Amino acid sequence: MELPIEYRWLKAHRFNGLLPWWFIDNPGQEGLRVEYQKETGEDFYPFARRQDCDDVAGFKVEKGKIQKEVVSVHLTWAGKREVEGFPAKVIYQDIFAWLAQEVIPETADWVTEEELADLEEENA
Repeated sequence: MELPIEYRWLKAHRFNGLLPWWFIDNPGQEGLRVEYQKETGEDFYPFARRQDCDDVAGFKVEKGKIQKEVVSVHLTWAGKREVEGFPAKVIYQDIFAWLAQEVIPETADWVTEEELADLEEENA
């Protein structure tokens, strides 16, 4: 399955995410994908995870083909379909809309001297 060009473009520029969101080392991770399928009855191809909770982002998959639309979901890890409205999810038109509308606002909440020091230490 070919990933959308927008994702491949970001990866070619060595973009790995913005705290608290990080791209998954192995996109399409089966455990996340299978859990999403169990909880929603739909398919998606996970590519990013929020480090402090069970939020996952992935591309919608329809008829075995990866789409441009991004699903941001808070998995419940129930292993089955939940009541209507769970798991909570938002669909974005593409990865850039997801970055602009979800990731950047959440990243702004994490911008502190302590987090910056941790990042600088990791990258040293």
